[in-house]
Amino acid sequence: MREVRDDVRRWFSEGACVALAQVTKTWGSSPRVPGSVMAVSGDGRLSGSVSGGCIEGAVAQVAMECATGRLSSLEKFHASTRRAQEVGLSCGGNIEVFVNALDEALFAFEDALLAADGAYLRLTAVEDVEPVSEDICADSLPDADALEGATSLIGTSLIVADAATAQAALEALAPGCRERLAVIETAADGSVLAIAPLEAARNAGAAEHIARAAAAAWDRPLTESAGHVIEGPVDWFFARVSSKPQIICIGGVHIAMRLCEIAHVLGFRTIVIDPRRVFATGERFPGVDELVHAWPQEAFKSIPLTSSTAVCALTHDPKIDVPALSAALSSPAFYIGSLGRTTTQLARYRALVEAGHTDEEIDRIFGPIGLDLRGREPAEIALSVMAEITAVRHGSPYSLTTMVESARKAEAEKSVKA
Repeated sequence: MREVRDDVRRWFSEGACVALAQVTKTWGSSPRVPGSVMAVSGDGRLSGSVSGGCIEGAVAQVAMECATGRLSSLEKFHASTRRAQEVGLSCGGNIEVFVNALDEALFAFEDALLAADGAYLRLTAVEDVEPVSEDICADSLPDADALEGATSLIGTSLIVADAATAQAALEALAPGCRERLAVIETAADGSVLAIAPLEAARNAGAAEHIARAAAAAWDRPLTESAGHVIEGPVDWFFARVSSKPQIICIGGVHIAMRLCEIAHVLGFRTIVIDPRRVFATGERFPGVDELVHAWPQEAFKSIPLTSSTAVCALTHDPKIDVPALSAALSSPAFYIGSLGRTTTQLARYRALVEAGHTDEEIDRIFGPIGLDLRGREPAEIALSVMAEITAVRHGSPYSLTTMVESARKAEAEKSVKA
């Protein structure tokens, strides 16, 4: 949603109606993953995408009709069908896209959540399903009759586990928006809140089923970024929106300048830490989100290193890099990288061992930093670093080199020369 929010906010401010298309299922060679979105204004403007371009036109046409008519539609493009071939889906993939009118008040709440960098789920009723037996219907679907045609009645809700974040986002809304939203506690323990359009929540049985579906979706593993749950006579699609990833560059060097530029394109928040003020300047880093003139171990006292953080030690100065690497190892940062050839990695490894870190801990550090693309220019090295960060973030099967491996290699080469 981050990629389309600015356009959607502008369209709503102009008085336009907006529909949101979400990829809910894919098979085979599909260019975009479930959870990808495309926003379409009632007058045909597009933002985002749901494919590599092959089905956008067909989806946009449906979206314009949904936006102006407050409707919803599940669009299915299976490669073997005539419709998929007509729109140009020739890659052998299969895509299902749910399109519905975007509620302006609910979008305002989601916009506030994104501004606060809050984590949440977008939960959408996409398709009515038949209960598999009368017993299941009686035990699990007490309001099945009341929810006939639920996909058009319920629409989308936003699920938040942090009550304080949800309350702050609600308070950030204009009074007219707040009054059009309902806050629903989940059926589990009430700790997870569902924020839904008031009109939808008032439908018979809807609030109860939203609560149950929200609890079921929230309990799915964090590694499941999107998926489906069945609750009531409805197939619900959920897409997980995590905190914005951030990259921390230790050292305001030339590589860091280019790395921050690439990271911005990929949606990362960028931070540069360097106690040497001559390197970390606004002139050198005009687009960086935060410049910090401090030693890393001091800077990290006020900058949280989360599971969405990548830390890159780039100075070549052990007085700066080693404390930064040591602090990162004590955090849940998903990526830690160290610049320098194998002999530099050996020196860093020995310093970290002396600081009390084990081989198992140090093996989290990738070094030499970046995929071996053979480039030597700062921009090329920055590209290789961002490629490695992307590979680690998405669990790529690429073979990556760690600091421990490089240290062992450097030690072996020294012993041979000796």
